[in-house]
Amino acid sequence: MDERERVGSSRNLRANILALRKAVFLDRDGVVNVFPGPGEFVLNWKAFRFIEDVPGQIARLRKAGFFLALITNQSGVGRGLMPIEALHEIHTNMQRELGSEFLDAIYYCPHHPDAGCGCRKPSPQMILSACREHGLDPTSSFVIGDSGRDIHMGRDAGCRTILCRENLPELEKMKAEHRPDRMEKTMTGAVDWILGL
Repeated sequence: MDERERVGSSRNLRANILALRKAVFLDRDGVVNVFPGPGEFVLNWKAFRFIEDVPGQIARLRKAGFFLALITNQSGVGRGLMPIEALHEIHTNMQRELGSEFLDAIYYCPHHPDAGCGCRKPSPQMILSACREHGLDPTSSFVIGDSGRDIHMGRDAGCRTILCRENLPELEKMKAEHRPDRMEKTMTGAVDWILGL
């Protein structure tokens, strides 16, 4: 049995997709919402705070025609720190706050890092599942993440990758699989780059 768990919501699901679409795959903690800190978890909706420019940048990507998907590891569930219902509540409220610019799909890995699942990043499984289920072309798509495992995942899926965080590392000191196509300190910079290509 496939142990991957996911939540998907689409504003335009169609049984037959005639052409593959381009997408932006977004990490959650540190990209969409404020990073809670090393070893910390966003365990409930009260602890969730959007990064200031994110809703506006999501709107820009939607206007440009991108399918938008959240791709996130949430091992707080597998570690027993939060019930799965709390994760669902966070994502439901997040979508409601985004209003008409809500994300088309949400994929998450809830498993403990030692569980040996196939979906935990840096595995590209969640992206590949999204591409298969929604008719997306990974080679025309982008990953925006704040860690090496996000970049590793995106590269293995065939996407272009953007490392997005305030404290950017030195590219030459990064492992080859963690080197992004672009580095930006803010989501605004990441979206500027995507839309300028």
